[in-house]
Formats: sequence, C-alpha cells, structure tokens
Amino acid sequence: MDGPETELGRAKAGLRLAFGDAAEAVTPATAFPVLASPGWHGVDGLHYRATVAGHACHIKALHADAAFYADAAVGVSAARAAAELGIGPNVLAADAGLGVLVMEDVSGERQVGTLDRIDPAGVRAALIAARKTFQVKAPKLGRPVDAFADVVTFGARAGEVGARVPQDIAWLLASVAEAAAAVSACGRDSVPAHGDGNASNVLVGKDGSVLLVDWDRAGDMDPFEDLGSLIVEMAAQEPEARAVFEEWHGSMDEGLFARTQLYGIADDLRWGLIAAILATTSPRATLEFLKFANWRFLRCRMAVRDPRYSERLRRVR
Repeated sequence: MDGPETELGRAKAGLRLAFGDAAEAVTPATAFPVLASPGWHGVDGLHYRATVAGHACHIKALHADAAFYADAAVGVSAARAAAELGIGPNVLAADAGLGVLVMEDVSGERQVGTLDRIDPAGVRAALIAARKTFQVKAPKLGRPVDAFADVVTFGARAGEVGARVPQDIAWLLASVAEAAAAVSACGRDSVPAHGDGNASNVLVGKDGSVLLVDWDRAGDMDPFEDLGSLIVEMAAQEPEARAVFEEWHGSMDEGLFARTQLYGIADDLRWGLIAAILATTSPRATLEFLKFANWRFLRCRMAVRDPRYSERLRRVR
C-alpha cells in the first residue's frame, strides 16, 4: 500500500535517500491540511514531517495530477540553488524521478506566509531581496517560462478536458494575447526565477526574515514576470502595486510597471486555467479547485475591463 507509486511510499523513499537504514522505522506524518482556496497551500504535493536520527525533516511528494504544470526536476534544482544562496531551507535529499524532495523542517521557527504576514515593510523588503537574489545569483534552470505562452497551452488543455471555464473565456484569452503581443514587441530578458507569488510559498521568521519554498513553477523568465506574480498576490489596488514596484525596481518606470501589470493579469488567467483543469481531472474532489479558479478568473476580468488596461498596452516597454 505504501510502495513507491504512492505519495507516502515516495516520502519514505526520500527519507531512505537522506538517512539510509535509519529511516526504515520512521513513518512520516502529514504536515498540514491542504487548502486550494482561498490560497493554494500544499496543493501540488503531499507534505509530511518526520524526525530521523535527531533531524527534523519536511518531505514533499509531488502529486501525479500536478505534473502538467509543475516540473519536479526544475523544482529540485531550484530548491537546491535557493538553499545554497541562503534563501530556502536546506535540501537533505531529492529524487526528481520520484517527485520527492526532503528538506530541513523549519516550522518550529517560521510560519507559512499569509497576506498579512508578508505585508509588513521589513518582511516585504526581505521577500523582494530573496527573489532578486535568486534572479541574480542562481544558475539558469533550463526551463523557459512565459506566462503568456502558458495561457495558450493551458487554455487549449482546458478545452480538451472539458474544464468549466467562464462564458467569456475567449475574450479573456484574446485580451491576454494582446498583452503578449505588446510585451513581445518590446523584447524581454530571461533570468532564473521563482515565478509563483503565492504567499504560502514564503516562510516567515520571527525576525522578519524569509525563506522561499515550492519551486515547481520556477524557470528562466522575464524578471518582471516574477515581479508580476508577486504584485498580483500582494497588492490588489494600484497605489499598493506601485509601492511594491518602486521598492523592487528602485524608482517608478511607467513602461516597466505596465509590463509588470500585464504579466500579473496573465498570471491570474494562467492559474485560473490550471485550477479549472484540476477541478475536472483531479481525483482530489474535496478540494475547492473551481472556487480558486473563479477567483483568479474574476481578478483577470476586472483587470482587463479596467480603463487603464488599454493604456498599459500602449505604455509597455
């Protein structure tokens, strides 16, 4: 029942990779309840905790139904790079083929990020610094990521599986395609980046320091795509979004701010499509995938209907 084809079996295999025979008598315990909505906490894999030979460990075993959007191999590489840079928990063992990652368990000294926990100025500054450190110092990950291309890919997949999408999905897809063309016309850089601004991907220390986790959506991307995914999570209103942008970039640049906002709009549509696909295809029927999808679709719709959307298309650089 707990063979390597199950999440628990893979978690045990990960512990054996890290600790050998010392792990044989240890059975991992579920780390926390999974929550799809309103956040996206622990959805991509099952999370376990265990103590082996005095070492507290956190084990993540990636779900098979997440494979269409989560890259286990890149996730492992990025997690290792983050640990080496001091912006992620130490990695004790990993097997990308099994989709398992064993990390140091830091839950005793850090809390999972929520919108209120990442909002204080000191935490926000640490979060921005961590993401920028990875962009500058981490090696390229070998996985090109483009939010606009993902929207096309996941939009097609949603149609193939008969996912429940909004009636105006064609208009949303066409609007984001306009944004893609505007950004593409300006060119773009490519840096290694986390790529997922979800607050639960941040572990916040009592001193306001942060560690980043859940690197399954990481890749080589436009640095402003990484920022866009963060702003769309942290800053629902434009004044707050501008403040985060200025803190990240050092000054206001209307063209680059427009680029960032367009990436955030695409990120909302991308995650709406991912969640809608899972609502149709995942055997985990108790999770509120569709509720999360509808929330992301709503935010995308509101942003595209905003009169400033056309202005951002014109201003982007």
